[in-house]
Amino acid sequence: MAWRFGGTREEVEALTQTVSEIAQIQRTLLANYPDLLRLDRAAHQQQIAAGKAVLEIATQLPPELDGIGILVAGSKTMGIGRLSTGLGCPHLETDPDFLGLMLAFQTRARERVDFLAINDPTAPTATAEEFIALLAATAAAAGTEIPFGDVGQLDLGNLTAAQAKLFHTLKDRLGLASASRIYTHLVRQTARTTLSSSAVQQYWTGVVEVGPTPGKFTFVPTRDVNRHRALRPGARHLTEDWEGRSRSGDIAFTMRWIPFLSERETPLENLTKTWSETHAVPVGTVTFPQVEPGSREARLVSLLATEMGANPGHWVGTRAGEAQPEFPATRFTAARRLAYALSQEKRGALPEQAYQEFFDSGGTIGPTLERELVRRQDARRPPAHST
Repeated sequence: MAWRFGGTREEVEALTQTVSEIAQIQRTLLANYPDLLRLDRAAHQQQIAAGKAVLEIATQLPPELDGIGILVAGSKTMGIGRLSTGLGCPHLETDPDFLGLMLAFQTRARERVDFLAINDPTAPTATAEEFIALLAATAAAAGTEIPFGDVGQLDLGNLTAAQAKLFHTLKDRLGLASASRIYTHLVRQTARTTLSSSAVQQYWTGVVEVGPTPGKFTFVPTRDVNRHRALRPGARHLTEDWEGRSRSGDIAFTMRWIPFLSERETPLENLTKTWSETHAVPVGTVTFPQVEPGSREARLVSLLATEMGANPGHWVGTRAGEAQPEFPATRFTAARRLAYALSQEKRGALPEQAYQEFFDSGGTIGPTLERELVRRQDARRPPAHST
């Protein structure tokens, strides 16, 4: 079982060394992107939407799931959700990229559980080393512009130059064959977003372990609203679409569990291969309640989503009283756990104790947390210029 991460000291040290480049990637993004005022996420910087999220677990669950972590039959939990672009610095929402979904909840025992998903059923790369190389190449390409400026609403010239820079950086690091394989897969992955009119679409987590069973969760919109985008969709068309839908009603997703079947049907050795979902079972619903996007509450929850940290290591895969593994099941997810933690440390993510009340109270932001969120927002704003 080469996919399984043993968590030995040697394995952890090797992965820690692999992800240590995250800090340099953050510094490169800061240097290359003029509107970035401080170190930020190495990926998923650009927030499309955020809001309170309600997780309702089905009244009947597969026996292997029931009672594990957040998966308590018939339960209802308030948390927070965030949607973002995946790679690089903030950019036009028309640019090729995958989308990310973060859902953070807390169990009755006050244990954090995060679902981290993207709008493609496969991982961007097959190994952790390749993913770090991809992030480094994306950072190197950030802010790339063609000489004498670009023209047109979609900045296609600058986009082409940035994509060329990304590919050549990958080639220099990994060789032509690996760079071509990763770039080809990335083009296929990001085509889903390139053609989309809405961020309301299906999202898949990475591999998690529930009890002894590895698997994935997928979040499927209860209503299919995603269409081919318009010819001139606008730079923030996904954000604007989400805001309009959030203003007019709830946005809901069915949560399904896809357990591992076999290496052929649900591969664990090659994470860039798609899983079969013919055996997926519904286990709950996630709802973003209707809200006025410009309201004070909506703005504060959005700020909290910006500043808080999420991590694939925030997971409870065993029942109460059973030992919880220190690291996720797969080497790739274990690397992500270390990388997310390092990224959050370097960017000064909001400490968990600062927003514990949000989960304890079922979604309330008190005055102390509000002041801290506003302070952090002000620190992100560029200085005013006199005219």
